[in-house]
Amino acid sequence: MSELIQKQWSTHSVYAAIVNKEMEIVTIGQTTIHENNDPTAHAEVNAIRAACKFLKTDILPTAYWLYSTFEPCPLCSSAIIWSGLDGVVYANDPRFRRTLPNWSFIKCKDVLKQGTDIHQVNLIKNFMLDDIKRYFIRHQK
Repeated sequence: MSELIQKQWSTHSVYAAIVNKEMEIVTIGQTTIHENNDPTAHAEVNAIRAACKFLKTDILPTAYWLYSTFEPCPLCSSAIIWSGLDGVVYANDPRFRRTLPNWSFIKCKDVLKQGTDIHQVNLIKNFMLDDIKRYFIRHQK
């Protein structure tokens, strides 16, 4: 997570990584919505896409987790369920979003809970919160 937070500080973009059971980073995704003219090109979705392509699968192996520098939105939370990830760790939460849009009308935990019939996903919220919170507070307009 430290590597992702450091990348966010230097590029001003949300980052996510897919990590395997050995805690090795498989892929890293960055938000590229504007660069790709793709409203679904969130960091989490990009990391999932890259991992599935790299592993040549549409369902990720057991014990793979996603780490993100921000709470996954409803789109990303749904992609997490469908990709078969076993867990999510995120650093920030919407209280520190500052000038970002309020996309958290549906919380990640609520989407994951609703998706348990498809796939059970574990959740660790606000991991390393103090490290990432300073980024959003510092960049408030």
